[in-house]
Amino acid sequence: FLSAAPYSCGGLISNSSGMLQSPYYPGNYPNNAHCVWEIQVENNFRVMLTFRDIALQNNRCQYDYIEVYDGPPHSSPLLGRICAGSFLTYTSSSNLMSIHFHSDSRYTLRGFQAHYSSIPTDHNIGEFPFRAETLILATQDLPRI
Repeated sequence: FLSAAPYSCGGLISNSSGMLQSPYYPGNYPNNAHCVWEIQVENNFRVMLTFRDIALQNNRCQYDYIEVYDGPPHSSPLLGRICAGSFLTYTSSSNLMSIHFHSDSRYTLRGFQAHYSSIPTDHNIGEFPFRAETLILATQDLPRI
């Protein structure tokens, strides 16, 4: 009989920048995965996370999804629940952000890859937390001078 290769995912990440990806990426992620990453950067910094590639079973994010929390998992505001798209960016309001990846028992795809970095708290890039595409859309409506 065949068994899937063991994998580990999730954990506490304390580097100032780095990469997250689903197990086996760019190969297909396993069924019944539950991974939680907690990214903690230095005090007086925020976490900026950008998804470079997302390929999940996409049915209104019911079955396989990624949740991004503005702080510790589940007890913090949910910044987004996503299962498709690319170059989605999320920024925390503090030095802690959590990411939860969930897959169900059917259908697996390539998964996701994301990059995070730390930005100074006083770095003025708009209201926090925000989604990058919201900021971009808002600036397109401004009158030309």
